[in-house]
Amino acid sequence: MAQPKFSIGIDLGTSNSVLAFSPLGREGGSQVLAIPQWDTPSTQIDSATLPSFLYLPEEAVAAQIQDRGLDFGGWVVGRLAQRKASETPGRVAKSAKSWLCHSAADRSASFLPWGSDALAQQDKISPVDASALILGHLRAAWNAGFPGQDSSFAFDAQDITITVPASFDADAQRLTLAAAQQAGYPASVRLIEEPQAAFYWWLERQAGDSWGALPDLDGDARHVLVIDIGGGTSDFSLFELRREEGAREPVITRVAVSDHILLGGDNIDLAIAHLLEQRLTTGEGGLSAAQWDHLVARCRSLKEKVFGGEGAPDEIFTVSIPARGSNLFAASLSAEASRTELEALLLDGFFPDCGAADRPRRALGAIKEFGLPYAFDGAITRHLAAFLRGRPVVDAVLFNGGSLHPRRLRERLRQQIGKWQDGRPPMVLENAQLDLAVAHGAAYSGALLRQKARRIEAGAARAVFVETHRAAANSEGMAARLSLVCILPHGASPGQTFELADLDLRLRVNTLVRFQIYTSTRHDEKKVGDIVELVPEEFRALPPLETTATLAGPLTGEPASTIPVALDAGVNELGLLQLSCRSLAPGIARSWPLEFNLRPLEDDSPPSVREPPAPEQAGSGVAPEASAEAGRLIRTAFTPSPRKGEKPGAPKLLQSLEQALGGAKGDWNGVLLRDLWTSLEACETGRALSVEHEEAWLMLAGFLLRPGFGVVRDETRIDSLWRIHGDGLRFPGKRTKLQEYILWRRVAGGLSRERQELLLFAEQDRLFQQKNAPPELIRMAGSFERIGVELKADLIGRFIETAVELASQKKHCAPYLAALGLLLNRAPLYGGPETIASPALVEKAYEAFRRFDWSDPEFAEAQALFQRAARALDDRRLDAPAPLRNKIADKLEKCGVAAVKTGRLRNVVPVERAERLSFYGEAVPPGLILSSD
Repeated sequence: MAQPKFSIGIDLGTSNSVLAFSPLGREGGSQVLAIPQWDTPSTQIDSATLPSFLYLPEEAVAAQIQDRGLDFGGWVVGRLAQRKASETPGRVAKSAKSWLCHSAADRSASFLPWGSDALAQQDKISPVDASALILGHLRAAWNAGFPGQDSSFAFDAQDITITVPASFDADAQRLTLAAAQQAGYPASVRLIEEPQAAFYWWLERQAGDSWGALPDLDGDARHVLVIDIGGGTSDFSLFELRREEGAREPVITRVAVSDHILLGGDNIDLAIAHLLEQRLTTGEGGLSAAQWDHLVARCRSLKEKVFGGEGAPDEIFTVSIPARGSNLFAASLSAEASRTELEALLLDGFFPDCGAADRPRRALGAIKEFGLPYAFDGAITRHLAAFLRGRPVVDAVLFNGGSLHPRRLRERLRQQIGKWQDGRPPMVLENAQLDLAVAHGAAYSGALLRQKARRIEAGAARAVFVETHRAAANSEGMAARLSLVCILPHGASPGQTFELADLDLRLRVNTLVRFQIYTSTRHDEKKVGDIVELVPEEFRALPPLETTATLAGPLTGEPASTIPVALDAGVNELGLLQLSCRSLAPGIARSWPLEFNLRPLEDDSPPSVREPPAPEQAGSGVAPEASAEAGRLIRTAFTPSPRKGEKPGAPKLLQSLEQALGGAKGDWNGVLLRDLWTSLEACETGRALSVEHEEAWLMLAGFLLRPGFGVVRDETRIDSLWRIHGDGLRFPGKRTKLQEYILWRRVAGGLSRERQELLLFAEQDRLFQQKNAPPELIRMAGSFERIGVELKADLIGRFIETAVELASQKKHCAPYLAALGLLLNRAPLYGGPETIASPALVEKAYEAFRRFDWSDPEFAEAQALFQRAARALDDRRLDAPAPLRNKIADKLEKCGVAAVKTGRLRNVVPVERAERLSFYGEAVPPGLILSSD
């Protein structure tokens, strides 16, 4: 296989993307490739940066640029798209990189441009698609830049490195690689952290004398802080350079990285927009979502103009946007702001003076738009102070990122660090290309790797801990005092393994066991086996690691259900945690790997907002003998009975199971329920015995698998259920069909969008044509949160129409109202923000139902409907207009709804876990892990 000629580095940025390259095997430093792109619909330019904006042109513009290149799948990437963001924002996708790390959203779902009404659903793209289109544009630009060269110059033949924030989690990294694969990149693509890449660019320019460019101080170690503030994120990384005797260049180690901070230039745009919104002459309810998009885009341009140069303090800047309902060239709204107040907003709001002991505020009120989970506290200096707490003195600082172009901001940060270090400000390392350094450094790092030269040593960025109980559980199964044990120290190198064998750890066998894992950037000194207490603000909970240790035969010399084990931990070459349980029991030479569960439905909240883990999650909570008896009861129920006429019933079987397991079915935890499902699944053919058998099987399946997610491997279980569904009902008819509707409602959270829509399409005649659709079908449709917004809108329209007709005739309409409450819900149980219906549909529902008495018992479901549909989220794309929310709250209060509940319509109140579970409509198994986003 031919060797690559170049090392390519790609900075896939939130605001701009860059491609740099270094020649391999010959002299020459890294350089940036000029990227061809549309500047206007009639002109193209070459630029070192490619704005990370994507524009779907209108028909006239599309015809103008057709067959002239530089459009990908109909989308235009770059400068023209950035310009169009301030003219037709509903046709421009942006912030794709920020969406990649938003775990509450389905990053493969098509919802960009976010909240746009200008494009049909089928024309929108996903964050992964958008990232792939940007990467594809860069790939095409490279190939176009070497015309007439042989295939060895082709993009796919080169060594390629893409940069990501140091704080990107494994899922966001995986999605970045998925976007690269979708763009046609070779499978050998690597990722590198952006602050590291920026530091590599500085190292390249030192020409082998990096030590000499650092402050002349006593000692053999220097510490360099990289502050990287881009369009979407703020990243801090600390590096140690240590001089070795006889070596020209120091050993460089990355010693600390910051946690994920979604805070950057986008937040500054939003802050300016909030300031100016108050000065625009608007009617009741403020700016519409479309007007807000215009304003934010104008503020992005204003930010670059104001902070990109110098000017008089009293210089006035004007921003204009279209008036509500007008086109771009008709009436407009205008607001003014002075340079002084805009600079004060930036410095006081994002770079305020603070003390070394200050911490980021953790309260509501943060600037939050686009549905993205921006940092609560916008003060970058407080985030930096928290990062540096307990770290070595910073000797030098390297600034990077487009948001740090203003010299005043860099100097403010330098002075702040000096203040925290008793008046000793760090030296500033030169970086004249804040927008390009990351791509340069990525290319240089790839070249060093090819040359097998010494690179930055960057082991595990965070120490890893496992949750344990320092005393045995009591007879009621309640956990003892919670402690954390270090299983992987900070700085662990790829390929290095660590053994934890000197603690008395025992593993339950033949049942699912769960390990709750935490990471921390505040416990760098901890060694494997060290025990610490859980301090919520110092740890971040990861999705749980789970396994089933299966053993056959008796456990000689051991308790019936446990064996002694050691934990083996390490980091692979991709930087991913590997953990396994290894038996220490004599005669049992076995090891069981633990599996990361990175599905977005699992818990990804900080420990301070997590509920204490249910002790049952570590196992089924019942004795093996009781579990075996329960399995026997299920098998017996679905095998032919010698006694004539004996037919099963789900209630009777559940009563028998309660007796066998020694507890009420409502107390069965998720692990036990899924264990029982294994027995029920094995009896699937028993459905064919009678209609009663099939009815009971369907009823039990829904009960045991509810809500379709929350226990590891639920995805596999739902796949199995779907295969059984593909065989059809054994006894098609009303009784079994109703139970099937209930089954799908109960497990809706485990169904993909495609499966939910397939189930609805099969029932579309009943849903859209008939007026007597079964209530179970209506409630099933309401529980499908993942369906496309257009189909959801059709269902909402149909259900409103039918409910009004039934209510006008004094007929039962509660199922339609209950379903509407779920379809219009602002805070879905399991769906992401991209699944939420338009607030215009909330207004449509209110106008349809306002004439009815919501205190009437027959119409009582309307109260729950509007408490969910009109809830305030602080996102104008999802919130119903404030005047409408106030009207709904007033009407609810007249019906006797407490002010504490209507307050969630008038003001933003976080959705508590218990409240989200109440949306499900029935009891959820204890111990399930549900996202708190």
